[in-house]
Amino acid sequence: MTRNNFITQSSHALTFALLLSFGAAQAEEASPPVLLESFACSYHDGKDRDDLLVARDYMVKQAAKAEMSLAPSYVWHRYKGGPDLDHVWFSVHESLATFAAQSEAFGAAPEMADVEARFESVAECDSNIAMARPVFQGSEAANDGGTAFIASNACMVHPGTSPADLIDLENHIRDVLGGISEYNASSVFMATPMTAGPDSADAYLFLVHP
Repeated sequence: MTRNNFITQSSHALTFALLLSFGAAQAEEASPPVLLESFACSYHDGKDRDDLLVARDYMVKQAAKAEMSLAPSYVWHRYKGGPDLDHVWFSVHESLATFAAQSEAFGAAPEMADVEARFESVAECDSNIAMARPVFQGSEAANDGGTAFIASNACMVHPGTSPADLIDLENHIRDVLGGISEYNASSVFMATPMTAGPDSADAYLFLVHP
């Protein structure tokens, strides 16, 4: 695979809990995937992450009024490299069915009617969904919901590559990193876009470091 690097910072006590729960067992077979709903965003002039968090807090408050559970979410802010955007918002769903159910509940609740407009006033975003699964979880990888650094690799699969080849690559990554003590506190995930465009990567490798 060929790849392009994008290094980001994930912050503000948002969690990798659902993804990490699937990564606890280091099996040879691929772990069950989760669905990632993503929004790649650029701030409007004069807006920043503080405004984003105000919109987030409003969404959480309105969801509580609607007695609606929100999916675990986290935000990446770019540190260096990659596309010309300011942040990426990810929400993690157990499956396509749970994603669809929450989307339907979100749209049906009157309390949530102006939540999207709050976010739109902060940034312009492109949305996507992808299936993701853990590739490697170090023996000391923490799940404390705190800040992490992520190296995001956008990869193009070479012609003739099969799903079995990708699983073989994942197993190789797991075996190699498992023997390097410097990766004991790190994790690796692979995401495959479901709503890819003509210039989209075939897969993304996310290396999460404390």
